[in-house]
Amino acid sequence: MPEDLKRPVVDDDEDDEAPKKKGKTEVPQRMDCPYLGTINRHVLDFDFEKLCSVSLSGDNVYVDLVDGKYFQGRGKDTAAYRHALEKGHFVWMNVKDGKVYCIPDGYEVVDKSLEDIKYNLTPLFEDEEIEYMSTRVRYSKALDGTDYIPGCIGLNNIQDSDYQNVVIQMLCAVTPIRNMLLAWQPPPERKPDPVMLTFAQLFRKMYNQRNFKGLVSPHEFYQAVGRATQKKFYGKQMDPVGFFTWLMGYLHRKTKNKDGSSLVHDVFQGEVQVKLTPTTEESRVIESKEKTLMLSLELPDEPLFKDNLDFIPQVPLFNLLEKFNGEKPFEKIAKGGESREIRRYSLRRLPPYIVCVVKRFRNNNFFVEKNPTIVTFPLKGLDMRDYIHPDCQPANPETKYDLVANVCHDGKPERGTYKLQTYHQPTSQWFELHDLRVTAVLPQMVALTESYIQIYQRQDVKPDGSFGKFDMEIPELSAEVDTGIAAEIEMAPEDLAEAGIIIG
Repeated sequence: MPEDLKRPVVDDDEDDEAPKKKGKTEVPQRMDCPYLGTINRHVLDFDFEKLCSVSLSGDNVYVDLVDGKYFQGRGKDTAAYRHALEKGHFVWMNVKDGKVYCIPDGYEVVDKSLEDIKYNLTPLFEDEEIEYMSTRVRYSKALDGTDYIPGCIGLNNIQDSDYQNVVIQMLCAVTPIRNMLLAWQPPPERKPDPVMLTFAQLFRKMYNQRNFKGLVSPHEFYQAVGRATQKKFYGKQMDPVGFFTWLMGYLHRKTKNKDGSSLVHDVFQGEVQVKLTPTTEESRVIESKEKTLMLSLELPDEPLFKDNLDFIPQVPLFNLLEKFNGEKPFEKIAKGGESREIRRYSLRRLPPYIVCVVKRFRNNNFFVEKNPTIVTFPLKGLDMRDYIHPDCQPANPETKYDLVANVCHDGKPERGTYKLQTYHQPTSQWFELHDLRVTAVLPQMVALTESYIQIYQRQDVKPDGSFGKFDMEIPELSAEVDTGIAAEIEMAPEDLAEAGIIIG
């Protein structure tokens, strides 16, 4: 090897005089590794957990750049050293810092041709890239020739995880949350939270325009969520509403400021006014206000007698939103079934993003029922002014919303699947994402599905994710009315999650 290509190394004789850094010997570096041609980028997959194939340990793990397998260690008597000698695979990368080594020769490989592999291991984005993510059209091509659009990419279904996939892909349409996760870096002073770390890495991989594959596997995030929830959201299909509520509550706790605010509440949290009237005392009215992340919409009961077997009932979204006009009564059984109460709802504050949940599923005494009623809705210009309390309308000057994401449910309640229809802002086109399958759809076809979760974006939200915060204060409840705590406070935690209410 030419002397100019090899950096000076401390000899054994000079070892006593030369100061060592933290007791570690200096690793020689070479720029002319003869084994770079053996690297196979087609088999490299950094989406799965970086665990040794022999010991299942995550410490000091290296990836074989020839066959894509993970092994522990780099010195003699380690799994990576034995695998290198047995298979003749000599180029390895550290999965923590991205440094490439030649095993068993023991030198570090320094070569510009390895930058694409290091970038795929840990993709990073500049602030300017994140700022113009919603306006610049980007098309990419995988190593196998597959075309894909960064950010509008398929996710691998890992053991009935389609309910998690639609929530992740749905949040890609929420620009402030997306920008926060793309720029998030773990704090250096403490160990990073596994859910936040894998969630941010998953988003960066989904928007990586230099990806070797045209898909992403959320395996690490899936494992982190399973450990954080004691296997509640793991290995079986669950309700995406419950998972979305848990995930937003988790993000709020991990990213909240000292005053208790967070980006999640700034983006999703609205305010609802509730007028509660006990049926035994109709003259008494209890007014309360609730913070909510979602608006639940009740479907009318499916008609008992149908004209023909192919009849599918339809209802406009505006009929469901009449729940919040402040006049429509909703009878509810209080806790314990001892009394009934009538509620009337109206909106006090509109958030930048409204999450609407159409309650299609209902538990009876024997099984879960699904209401197949199709909800027709506008894709642009949904005006919420009629559902705001009259005293609060001056504090909500912008009331028009555009649909950006629509989660649908296909099939029977027990064995159905979830898919997402999302609006891709740079191309101004609608796409349907069903796990790994990504197809373009016409806007007219979006409103013909069994919608379950919808996200509407306020029209004053800018492409970079910024939105106006209105300075006018919302008037407090009138002093003459008995201000009490609404009955949702006494609901069980799972009922609170279903209703989208966060307490505390």
